[in-house]
Amino acid sequence: MLKSITARLSAERAAMAFVIVASALVGRQAAIGMDTAQGLYGLAAILGSSMLVIMVKSWPKPQPVKADRD
Repeated sequence: MLKSITARLSAERAAMAFVIVASALVGRQAAIGMDTAQGLYGLAAILGSSMLVIMVKSWPKPQPVKADRD
């Protein structure tokens, strides 16, 4: 039980850290100077990492399996 809780929390935190790092990298490169294509690819990277956070947060919890006793 505790193992699944800590695994879920670490997956959520890792996904959120990924969004922060991707946003920081894209923001830094945008400050230096990007053309339109690079800006769109940067936006796609941020949206992709945001979708990862949404998938991790909304993924269903595993249901316990009950054994049939005869």
